[in-house]
Amino acid sequence: MEQLGQLIAFYREHIGQYRAQSYNETEVRSDFVNPFFELLGWDVANRKRLPQHLREVKQEASVFVEEDGVRKKKKPDYAFYFGSQTCFFLETKKPSVDIVTSREAAFQLRRYGWNGNLRISVLTNFTDLLIYDCTVRPRQEDDVFTALVARYHYTEYEERWEEIREFLSREAVVTGAFEKRLERLAGPVKKEPFNEYFLEKLKEWRQRLSEDLWARNPGVGEENLNICAQRILNRIIFLRILEDRNLERYEALKEADTEEALVRVFREADKKYDSGLFSLLEDGDIQVSAPVLRGILEDLYYPKSCFEFSVVEPYMIGQIYELFLEEQLCPEPDGTLKVRRKPEAVASQGVVNTPKNMADRIVRETLDGLLRGKTPEQARAVRIADISCGSGNFLLSAFEYLINRRTEELSARPEQALREGLLLEDEEGGLRLSFAERRGILKRNLFGVDIDPLAAEVTKLSLLLKLIEGCTRRELADYAREKHTGILPDLDENIQTGNALVDTGYLKYDRTFLEKPELYRKLRLYDWGGRKFDAIIGNPPYIRVQNMVHYSREEYEYYKSGEAPYETADSGLLDKYYLFLEKGWELLEEGGRLGYIVPHKFMLLKTGNRLREFLAGKACVSKILHLGTQQVFQGRSTYTCLLFLDKKPHERFSFGEVSDLNAFYAGEEPALRTYPMERLSGAPWSFGEERERLFDGADGRCAPLKELADIFVGLQTSKDTVYILQADEEDEEYVYFTDMRGRKQKVERGILKPCIYDLSLERYRRIAANRYLIFPYREAQGTVTLYSRKEMEEKFPWCYAYLSGFRGELDKRSIPKRTEENWFQFGRSQSLKRFAKGERLLWPVLSLGANYVYDDLGIAFTGGGNGPYYGLMKKKQTKESIYYIQAVLNSGLLERMVKSRASTFRGDYYSHGKQFIQELPIYRIDFSNPAEARFHEDVTKRVQGLMELKRRQDAEALADGRKLVGRLIRTEEEELDKMIERKYTALEKSLGGGA
Repeated sequence: MEQLGQLIAFYREHIGQYRAQSYNETEVRSDFVNPFFELLGWDVANRKRLPQHLREVKQEASVFVEEDGVRKKKKPDYAFYFGSQTCFFLETKKPSVDIVTSREAAFQLRRYGWNGNLRISVLTNFTDLLIYDCTVRPRQEDDVFTALVARYHYTEYEERWEEIREFLSREAVVTGAFEKRLERLAGPVKKEPFNEYFLEKLKEWRQRLSEDLWARNPGVGEENLNICAQRILNRIIFLRILEDRNLERYEALKEADTEEALVRVFREADKKYDSGLFSLLEDGDIQVSAPVLRGILEDLYYPKSCFEFSVVEPYMIGQIYELFLEEQLCPEPDGTLKVRRKPEAVASQGVVNTPKNMADRIVRETLDGLLRGKTPEQARAVRIADISCGSGNFLLSAFEYLINRRTEELSARPEQALREGLLLEDEEGGLRLSFAERRGILKRNLFGVDIDPLAAEVTKLSLLLKLIEGCTRRELADYAREKHTGILPDLDENIQTGNALVDTGYLKYDRTFLEKPELYRKLRLYDWGGRKFDAIIGNPPYIRVQNMVHYSREEYEYYKSGEAPYETADSGLLDKYYLFLEKGWELLEEGGRLGYIVPHKFMLLKTGNRLREFLAGKACVSKILHLGTQQVFQGRSTYTCLLFLDKKPHERFSFGEVSDLNAFYAGEEPALRTYPMERLSGAPWSFGEERERLFDGADGRCAPLKELADIFVGLQTSKDTVYILQADEEDEEYVYFTDMRGRKQKVERGILKPCIYDLSLERYRRIAANRYLIFPYREAQGTVTLYSRKEMEEKFPWCYAYLSGFRGELDKRSIPKRTEENWFQFGRSQSLKRFAKGERLLWPVLSLGANYVYDDLGIAFTGGGNGPYYGLMKKKQTKESIYYIQAVLNSGLLERMVKSRASTFRGDYYSHGKQFIQELPIYRIDFSNPAEARFHEDVTKRVQGLMELKRRQDAEALADGRKLVGRLIRTEEEELDKMIERKYTALEKSLGGGA
C-alpha cells in the first residue's frame, strides 16, 4: 500500500532525529501513529464530525497508576471503540524509549487493558508495535514478553500488513474477524480476565465476610446475612473506586482496617455523600472482625492486586454483579454456610448479561422515537423505567443516552451553557455535562424495580458510579457547598424492591397471605401506586412459568388461576416475559414507548397465540427487528428479536431482519418493510414475501398439506435408552447388543423394528436403518395390540428377561393403569398404527433445507412434537402419489415458505415441525385434464428416477463414479424444481399475481 510505504520510508530516512530525547510523544502520535491507524480504517481525527460520545477513537482517557511506589496521574493515549464498547487501548511512547525492554511501559499498558476488561491492547513507539493479551492478569514481576501475542518492527509493517489488519483494523472489528482472531489466541500463561477474576474475588470476599458475620451475630437470619454482606462490600468497593478516580484520598479506605475505623469511614461518607448508600446497617449491633476486613482491603490494593478502578466502566461492575447475585449463602444444619444458586436463576438456566452495545441500541431506538419532536422541557420530564432492572445495565444505557443528548443540546449554545455552569470544559478541552445536570437527570428521569433487594442495591451503585464519572473532587465539593446538601442523590424512590407483576390484588386471590409471613419475602407484593412511565426498556426474564412451581408455587398458581390481571396468562406454556410485555404496556403513559429484547419464538409457536392476540388487539406494535440465529448472549443459545411497542394504536408497523450483529452495533440500520396492522392476529406471525396468496388455497387449485396427508410424530417409549438397541452382531433369530449398563444381551428378531436414531436424512435417498427398536405389539388387520405378559414370556423370553432387568426404571414412567400385564408397554400409545409397512414420507425437524424421504418398510423413529423426526401418510381420498407430494415438499418454493415462518436455531438450522408444514399449499392435480395428468406422471417418474440414481451413487466403489452420478442427480433435481416452480408461477399469473 503506497501510503504505508511512504510513511515507513519517511520514518526510516529521519530515524536519527526521531530517536532524539527532544522528539516527544505528542509528535510521534501526530506524525506517525495517527496516520498509521487511519490506514487501518480508524477515524482518529474524527473527520466524520461525530459527537464526542460517538467517536471511533477517543484520546486521553484519564487513569491513575502506581509507578515506583508513587501515585502518578497517567492516561492511556487512545481508546478505540466499536459502538459504545472499547475494543482496545493504545499507549504510545516516544521512539527514544525502547519498549522492547521497558517492563514499566508493558506493565502500564497491560494494567490499563486488564482493568478495562479488554482482550488486547497495543503499545508502540512506531519503531516497534507490541500487542498484549489483556486477559492475562498483570503482575509486577512480569517481563516484557509476558502475555505478548505479536511484535512488529517498522521494517515489517508492509510485509505483515494483512496480519496487522486482522488484529487492529476497524474492518476486522466490524466484520467480526477481530473477535475470531482473538479467540485463536493461545499461550502458556493462565488467562484471568478482569470480569472473571473480580467475580471470583467478590465471591471469596462474600464468603469470608458472611462466615464472620454469621459467627459473630447470632440470629442475623439468612436473608439479612446476605444483605449485610452485600452492603458492606458495595460500600467498600464504591469508596475504593472513588480513590482511583481521585475523588477520595488514595488508601484512605485501606487504613480503616478495624470495625470501628470502617464505621467511621462510612459515617463520614454518609455525611458527605448523603445517598443512603453509606447509611449504617439498620441493626446497629452488627459486628465484623478486623482481620476479615483487613484481608479484604489488602486484596483491593497494589501490590496484592493490580486493580485500577478508574478505567473500569460502571456497566462492567453491574454485569459482574449480575452474575454474582445469582448465588447466595445458605446456612447448613452443621452451622456452615454453603453457596447455592437462587431458585429463579436455576429456573432461567442462569443469569445472562445483555451486551452493552445491544442495550444501547434498544435504548436509542426506544428513546429516539419517544423524544422526537419534544422540546427540551418536555424531554426533561420523561420518565424511563426498567421493571426487571437486575443490576441496572439498561438504566445505565438510558442514563448515558440522556447525558449525551443533553450535552449535544447545550453544545449548540456553548458560551451560554458554560456561563450558566450547565457545561464544563474537561481536561482535553472538550465539553461535558456538569455534575448538577447529571444528578438532575438521574433523580428525575430514571426508575427501576427488581424482586431481588440485592440487585436493586447494585443498580443504585452502578448509577451512582456513572453519575460521578469524569467529575472532579472540586466540582463535587462546590456542588455540596452551594446546594447545602450531600453530593449524591438518595435513589430509594427511584430504584425499589418488589415483584413488578404481583401487587396487593393478590390478597383478593389468597386472603390467607396475611397469615403467611414466609410468603412476604418470596412474593414481595409491589403496588405501582398509579405511576406511569413514558418509556419502558429492558430484557425481561425468560422463565417458563411452569418452572416456577419448583420455587414459587403460589405465584405460579396465581397466574394460572384466572384471578391475575393478565390476558396472556391463559397461554398453554406461558413464559414470564409474556407477562412483562403485558405489564410494561399497561404501565406506559398514553403515547409512551416500550423496547424489549425477547425470544422470537412467540411469533410462531402455538403457545404464543395469547400474546399475539394481546399485541394485535392493542395494535401497539411499532417495530420488530428479528435477529435470526445470531446469538446475543454469550454462552447461551437464545433466539431473539427486538420488539418495540407504543401506547397508541398504529395502522402500520415495520419489520426488519438483522443479518449482521457487528454491523448493527456499528450503527447500520437493517432494511425495513412495512405492513398493515391487520397482518397481526393470534395466528402465527410470518413476514416472508414468498407468494403469500398461495396459502389461501387459490381458487381451489391448492390445498394445505394437512388435507392431503396425516402428519404424525414418532413412537414415545418414555425410555429410549432401554428400547432402542444398536446391534453388535445378528443372525436369523437374534440381534446381539450391549445394553446401557455395558452387559452383553440378545433379543429375538421377531419383536424388533428397524429404527433410525441420530441419523441424517437426505432428500430422495432411501433410509438405511441404524438401530433396532423393541416393539412389544402385535400388528394385524390395521390394529396394534400389546402382547400379553404370557406371550412375551413364551414367544420372546430373551426380550422379556432383558426388559425385566430394567423394570425399576421402566416403572418410573407415567403409564396410566399400570399392571403386571402392561408394565413393558410404551409410555404413550400415539402413532402406533403409523409404523406398519406402507408408503410414508419422513423428514428431520431441524434441517438446513428440505429433506423429505420415502419409506415403505415401516422404519421406526421415536420422539414427540419437537422431533427429531416427523412422518406423513396420504389420506385415503388423496389421488396424488406420495412421490408427487414428496417432490412438491422438496421444492425450493415451498421450502422458502417454511423458512420464512419457522423458528431458527444455532447453525442456521430451522424447524420443519408440524405447525410450519401442515399449511403448505400443495398444488392439486386435475386428473380429468390430460396435461395435468401427464405433469403428475412426469413428476412421479422423475422422483423414482432420482431415488434410483442415489441408490446407484451409493453403490459406486470409486469417488470418480460417485461424482459422475452426483452431477446427474443435481441436474435432475434442478429440472424437477423448475417444473414445480413453473406450475405455481403459472397459477399465480392466472390469479393476477404479476409476471
